[in-house]
Amino acid sequence: MLESVALTWFLGIFFVLAVIVLILYTIGWEKILPIIIVPNKEAWIVDRLGKDRVLYEGLNRIIPGLDRIEDKVSLKEQQIDPPEQTIITKDNININVDMIAMVTIKDPLKAVNDVDDYKAAIKSRIMTGTVDIMGGMELKEIQISLVNISKKVVAHIKEDSIRWGLEVNQVQFESLGYSDEIKKAMEKITVAENQSKAMVTEAEGKKKSAQLEAEALLHKIEILQKNMPDMSNEKILEFTKSLDYINSMKNLSASDNAKFVIYPSDGPSMDKIMSTEYMSQTMDKK
Repeated sequence: MLESVALTWFLGIFFVLAVIVLILYTIGWEKILPIIIVPNKEAWIVDRLGKDRVLYEGLNRIIPGLDRIEDKVSLKEQQIDPPEQTIITKDNININVDMIAMVTIKDPLKAVNDVDDYKAAIKSRIMTGTVDIMGGMELKEIQISLVNISKKVVAHIKEDSIRWGLEVNQVQFESLGYSDEIKKAMEKITVAENQSKAMVTEAEGKKKSAQLEAEALLHKIEILQKNMPDMSNEKILEFTKSLDYINSMKNLSASDNAKFVIYPSDGPSMDKIMSTEYMSQTMDKK
């Protein structure tokens, strides 16, 4: 008999506790208990008789019946991804731009109360800021200025983001696309630019080589005038021509494919060649 009564009491207490736990779980522990625990990196917006306050991580006391939890806000860095949009550049080229932003909530009350949907608001401002900035640039300028454009977009939406209690840490390009026709045209432009640069480089090299040759010739003439003051200008010019002829024959004979060299009959006479070679060696020694 006693065992039956004890069992009945035990089952009754268990049933009451189960009902209490079920009720608390259904309506929310924070609405019943006077002390709540806010998780790390969260902020809870609590309304008390029409006035909001923020509860941050850790133990917080509330008054059941008076305090009402309105929202729970994450204080972690959040990723906001606006939809891809088409922008017409200054040079009338359609480009598809997809950007992504990293945002942190700094003032939970402003983020919840001062704007209907802070994520949608930031997406809209990023998109309009991107259009305003990139729409005034040419495609080539955009391609080499992506980092600066991202910084400009952040600066463009900074005032609004502060007003909404947010901090936009960075805005980055996920993709920048354009049609196949534009790609082919750009490839042709790149090839033409590279060819132009190569031609300029070659012309500059030839110009530099000609300057060096002229400087070397002038140096030879100065040595001749110094060592042989009685030699006329005509003789000096004849000497330099003969010397150039000898050097060209030397270079030809020194090539890998040359077996032997025959001096052409219309070139300088052999005694002139020998005389010039002797004078050249004498100048080198001096």
